[in-house]
Amino acid sequence: MGDMAGETPAPAGKRTRKRDSLLLMASMRAAGDYARQTQPIRIRNLSPTGLMADSELDYDEGAVVEVEIRGVGTVGGEIVWVREGRMGITFNAVIDPKMARRQVVNGSDDNLRKLVDLGRVRRPGLRID
Repeated sequence: MGDMAGETPAPAGKRTRKRDSLLLMASMRAAGDYARQTQPIRIRNLSPTGLMADSELDYDEGAVVEVEIRGVGTVGGEIVWVREGRMGITFNAVIDPKMARRQVVNGSDDNLRKLVDLGRVRRPGLRID
């Protein structure tokens, strides 16, 4: 299979891009198969051009899939290897893996404190000092 990022292919077993090790839950389905539910996967390594993941279901090499990654969105790709419950997926487009590490909720608790005016809340037996 040709390289999706436009680079020359590396020798077998040699990585050309740095991988970001993490443990992130995501979901996956066969590309265009909207009749079936998505299946959970556990991403172990993520790079701009692909990922390695654990899956309870067995997938076939060469299968075209869509992976939903928090912070990144839905990414199309192809399964390039499968071994002992793990698989490697190469993406159709380059992504920014740092987006998957961003916090889901930004900001502080100040916005929550504004919802409740503690001076006006009274509860029997509760002392607010």
